[in-house]
Amino acid sequence: MFGKAKCRLCGDDVRLALRHLRDSHPEIYEREVKKMRMPEIMKKYFVE
Repeated sequence: MFGKAKCRLCGDDVRLALRHLRDSHPEIYEREVKKMRMPEIMKKYFVE
């Protein structure tokens, strides 16, 4: 039902994008993600 997305920063295949950014890339999560909407996050940091 749900596919995986590939992180543009590290190349990992992830199912939960926000959790991945929070756990693996906390500096980006703190700086940018809290201000962005989900479609913007997916376009900028993940390849579907």
